[in-house]
This record gives sequence, structure tokens and C-alpha cells, in this order.
Amino acid sequence: METVSWVAKAGVDTQQVIDAVTLMLPDLQKVPGFKYQSLSQKEIKQETSNTDSACQWLQLYYWDTVKNAHNSNEIMAPTASLAHLISLIEPESIAIDIFIPQQQSSRLMLD
Repeated sequence: METVSWVAKAGVDTQQVIDAVTLMLPDLQKVPGFKYQSLSQKEIKQETSNTDSACQWLQLYYWDTVKNAHNSNEIMAPTASLAHLISLIEPESIAIDIFIPQQQSSRLMLD
């Protein structure tokens, strides 16, 4: 499982991010080992203001192997769909990690 988290740029709304991720799906489906992904959001309070908020996003990507998870970034890097999503993101906020599942509640989730 690969986790990718980031903060959207100021002025980027929820639908813009959802649309950008949806646009990536055809490219992702061509990447060897891709199973599925999910996108989640939470509102975060900005340190510089008491009233402004930003959105932090978390994508979970499920791959069939750790190797395919690692290779996916190189394969997706040149795609226009990823470039579009990245244009909505604060670059310094991006964090990517790969985890090896150790337990699951349903075989349907990872098979």
C-alpha cells in the first residue's frame, strides 16, 4: 500500500482535486500491479490565521507488489494527468510512503 499526502494550494476546492484524481485513473489503470486507490480529505487550521483553513489530502494506492508500488512513481511521472494534479498541490507538502500490509479485515480489499 502506498500513501501519498499533500496540502492543496490556496483557492483549490474539493471538486478540483476530485476531478484531477479522476482524470488520473485511466493512466493508473495502465500501470502494472495497480489494484485501486482511494482519496480522503481533512480540513486543517492554518498556523498564520485563526479563520483560514486548508485541506490536507490522503491517497491510498493498493498495488500487487512492493516493487510495482515503487515503479509506479516513475511510470506516472511523465503523464499529463499527474502534472495537472501536482499543479493543485503545495510541492513541499507532498509525502509518499510505502507500507506492507500485515492484516486486513476483508480479502476483497486487497485481492
